[in-house]
Amino acid sequence: MLVRPRLSRSQMLAASGSALALWPSILRAQTLDKVRLAGVATDDLTPVYYAIKAGLYQKAGLDVEVVPTSSGTAATEAVVGGAYELGKGSLIASLVAHLKGLPLTIVGNGAVWDPKSPFSLMVVAADSTVKSGADLNGKTLSTAALNDLNELAMTAWIDKTGGDAKTTKWIELPNSAAGQALAEHRVEATSLNEPQLSAAVATGKVRVLAPCYSAISDHFAFTVFFAQPDWAAKHADAIKRWNRVTYTAAAYTNAHHAETAAMMADVSKIDVAIFSKMARVNGSTSGDPALIQPAIDAAAKYGYITRAFPAKEAYFGA
Repeated sequence: MLVRPRLSRSQMLAASGSALALWPSILRAQTLDKVRLAGVATDDLTPVYYAIKAGLYQKAGLDVEVVPTSSGTAATEAVVGGAYELGKGSLIASLVAHLKGLPLTIVGNGAVWDPKSPFSLMVVAADSTVKSGADLNGKTLSTAALNDLNELAMTAWIDKTGGDAKTTKWIELPNSAAGQALAEHRVEATSLNEPQLSAAVATGKVRVLAPCYSAISDHFAFTVFFAQPDWAAKHADAIKRWNRVTYTAAAYTNAHHAETAAMMADVSKIDVAIFSKMARVNGSTSGDPALIQPAIDAAAKYGYITRAFPAKEAYFGA
């Protein structure tokens, strides 16, 4: 015969109280805001991957997933089309999208240029006599994609160091092929990003000329996070939590490159030995629109965008 234990009223109330105490955490677990971020899985996403791995987004009520894309353009098209909630891409592309009136709004700052961590540098052949922008007048230079940030930075550097960028010629050349093109003097200069930068310099066939990004500014954001304006308006609180966690994570990862090398080597499929030695990209720790103003002004000056405008014009809620 089964004998059921009798519980006193106080014991039942205690049990009920314990169950009720669990409800908030259960409800939170059931109502995490899903945020899928589309973008190229490169070093500039270090704060995001760290925050996912450390459970920081989840603690803020967000279920964040990175969806790797082949390019920033693909990420932009996916977000505009409503496939994903957020995207990460080049600032220049987002500025163009804003001025064209596409349904896209910047919701946060991504990677920032810091000359103390020069992940991108202007390079020339090892035996090149080029020392300033004046030496590049009338020369042919290369960039991975015409009208990209690297071309803009090199153009600004040429003018700031005595040259006339209007006299230069530009060809599109993958970073993987640019080092050899320099060595063979088919192009006079280019700007290489890591890890191609370290690999090219290690051959002894090219040398560093200048940190050309500093010709735009010594501190500016060059990638951004974006969303559809309608989605952003309906999920303003989720965006606020996303930014708070991402900027907090960036403050940590910027100061702990060594600790994140293995994680990002696995993400980017770059050998960890290479990743550990190369200059790393830093993440923004602030959503201040002023961080993109230098790039807006430079892009407008050189015709990459149709006009200059106050940076906050492109930001959600600014």
